[in-house]
Amino acid sequence: MEDSRSNKHLPRLFEQGLNATLKKNSPLFWFTLVISVGIIGIGIDFILNPVGASTGYGIPIHDPAAFPFMWIKGIRDIFAGLVVLPFLWRGDRRTTAILFALSIFVPFGDGLVILSHLGFAPPIFIHWGTALYMMVVSYFLLRKPNIVKVVLTGGEAKEGGF
Repeated sequence: MEDSRSNKHLPRLFEQGLNATLKKNSPLFWFTLVISVGIIGIGIDFILNPVGASTGYGIPIHDPAAFPFMWIKGIRDIFAGLVVLPFLWRGDRRTTAILFALSIFVPFGDGLVILSHLGFAPPIFIHWGTALYMMVVSYFLLRKPNIVKVVLTGGEAKEGGF
């Protein structure tokens, strides 16, 4: 039976292998999970420690009147991490890939904020490095899975890959 979701509107890169399951023993699963869990941790840090977290972000905020904005950023970060997790945990490669790829705009945009305020200061490399990491992981999530058949000594074949 054909999948009810049509891939005709997606570019060719997106068509390849998006219906495959993302397994928990796959490196791609863990490469995706590390960003999702990490951004949840950063969000919690912004809520509990707005001064330290904003300093780590690259724009230190010490005025308590600005803390609500830091808490809003914390909530945004927690949501950004949580939104991917159910699809990742379920192994839904298609939805995980699309959400993860779209999420690249957040660290890229954060880097633009740093660039406009501090220039090419060290925090920009954290934000844009994260965006680059996410682009690489997204590429592998969106491409056709590499299925490798391994012949065991007993003669039976197993499929694996990521």
